[in-house]
Amino acid sequence: MNILPKPFRIDVGEGSFSFRADGKVATDLPAIASLFGGADAESRVKFVKGATEWDYVLKVTTKGVAALAPTDEGLFHAAVTLLQMAGEGGEADLPVCTIYDKSRFGYRAGMIDVSRHFFGVETVKKLIDTMALFKFNRLHFHVSDDQGFRLRIDALPKLHQIGSERKGTCGDGKPAGGYYTKAQIKELVDYAAARYIEIVPEIDLPGHTRAIVAAYPELSCSGKPTEVASWFGIHSKILCTGKDKVYEALDKIFAEMAEMFPSPLFHLGGDEVAKLEWAKCPDCAAVYKREGLKNLEELQGYFTNRVIKMLKKYGKTPILWNEALKSDMLDESAMVQYWTTDKPSRDRVLRAVNEEGRQVIMSRCDPYYLDYPCGTHSLKAMYMLEPADELGVKDDKGIFGVECPLWTEHVADEETLFKRFYPRALAVAETGWSAPGKDYRDFEDRLKGVLYLLDRRGTVYTPVEECNPGKIKAALQTAAFGMKMQRGCDPSSARNWRSMSLKQPKF
Repeated sequence: MNILPKPFRIDVGEGSFSFRADGKVATDLPAIASLFGGADAESRVKFVKGATEWDYVLKVTTKGVAALAPTDEGLFHAAVTLLQMAGEGGEADLPVCTIYDKSRFGYRAGMIDVSRHFFGVETVKKLIDTMALFKFNRLHFHVSDDQGFRLRIDALPKLHQIGSERKGTCGDGKPAGGYYTKAQIKELVDYAAARYIEIVPEIDLPGHTRAIVAAYPELSCSGKPTEVASWFGIHSKILCTGKDKVYEALDKIFAEMAEMFPSPLFHLGGDEVAKLEWAKCPDCAAVYKREGLKNLEELQGYFTNRVIKMLKKYGKTPILWNEALKSDMLDESAMVQYWTTDKPSRDRVLRAVNEEGRQVIMSRCDPYYLDYPCGTHSLKAMYMLEPADELGVKDDKGIFGVECPLWTEHVADEETLFKRFYPRALAVAETGWSAPGKDYRDFEDRLKGVLYLLDRRGTVYTPVEECNPGKIKAALQTAAFGMKMQRGCDPSSARNWRSMSLKQPKF
């Protein structure tokens, strides 16, 4: 049976049951009925809520199919498993069996960056639809960056009036923009929830905020006018740590975002903060001296903890990229998303998990970042990464879950978006759900047997045979992507990157 992610346990008996996926099933859940031919209480394929220690139990007998789960979400997971069992033809003689299934991690996410390139509601819905078929349960929604702020905030209207539009992209001179209305966000949140996926928003702070300061220059250190970034890379136009108006503005943003996104999780970014302006800002200097800080990393730590305290008013648990650990003062309630692969970063994450007891989301850039070509991050590499081994933990202690991010600096259209996302994201889906233990050949065989689900929804994807290119082709893809990244970066990006290691300000 081609089932992905692989179930925890399958007990096979004798005999079979003839099943058609276009037949009606006994359920009162619209999300399940829509996967099949509708709902009929008399159907021999039944979905029933009831007590079990598993996420779901799916029992096939010669007389019918019965799914049991303690939650609606568990019943939906049983339904997508049954849909896969029916195969590409939509009908099959299912073997008599009992599937006992549960997830390894409670957080199984993909991420879409709609800031670098904006994607409309229908594209995001299509991504949600397809993710749900493989038991993802979170969509990390990156809505703010240097190249665009994508939400309407009524208290700060310039964020969408100015911050959502840029004059061009990497010198092409073609205006680009877009933002979501509150009605559209509600539509997306409700659509995702109906498929048991929670949207986790991210507003990156205090770096990657040039779109914000383009809309409201007074929130930067200099207060000088700037434009929404047209180039990629690291930008030094960031939020000031010493102006009260910055925190007042953020509180207004949080208040409205908390209403838009009911998820208890809220991502605050915290990565790649070029601190050039902080190092010569009198307002930042006042905070630095008042708080007795030792370096600019601690100044970022002060900013982050102050923002977290504000966010807690809205009942949100913060997530930050692992650079937030550099200050050695990150609020203990914050989760960390591990992405950087250098040894100092990894050591901090290991310490956070194994000594501080902090929760970590595994999103190691190499190989989980989907914006890189297959020659750099292959399907096999994504599948073979074992989170517990990477973090040196037993029984998955401290691992909140896994996530594959898709950044869109170089992803400007829907076709490219889905070709980068699929099928590699399904390797992460399996790691997030299935019991530990890796068998790539088995995984690839099952993967090929479920891709028809994407075909049916008109979703393009990279052919599996192209997802693990040989050494020469991989090297060529990696080199070409590296050159593309370099051409797309602001010329000052390298200097801004070096500035992030500043230890002492020039006060």
